[in-house]
Amino acid sequence: NASTNYLERRILHYIFKNNSLSFSSPGDSIYVGLATAVSAAETGSLTEATFTNYARQQVAASGWTTIGADSTDTQTATNAANIEFPASGGTNNTITHVFVVDASSSGNILFVGELDASKVIASGDIFRINAGNLTIELK
Repeated sequence: NASTNYLERRILHYIFKNNSLSFSSPGDSIYVGLATAVSAAETGSLTEATFTNYARQQVAASGWTTIGADSTDTQTATNAANIEFPASGGTNNTITHVFVVDASSSGNILFVGELDASKVIASGDIFRINAGNLTIELK
């Protein structure tokens, strides 16, 4: 997985500058989306899924488990429950990536990660990320 340039810059401005580039804690405004292609993870340049009934899924702050301590090199956030997307109503897509964004549409992409294996979503298919299978890792 990779954090985007947008997020990296905002984190540094939040910590060191506290200025207009800073952002407030996204909290309950975190959404998970699906992508069919990513041309540049660092800039958040991707092609979002378009299968019928597709929508980004909101994951509230309570839906994440964070692991790590100040003495630990690796910090992680993992989905605490399943994240389930609506059944496709007919349009096929091949999902290659998952991303985390701060809005239900448009918004700023924060993280992008490639699936272990791409998945074709056909009519009637439901894409589910099981609890504990989406991990954001900072080192």
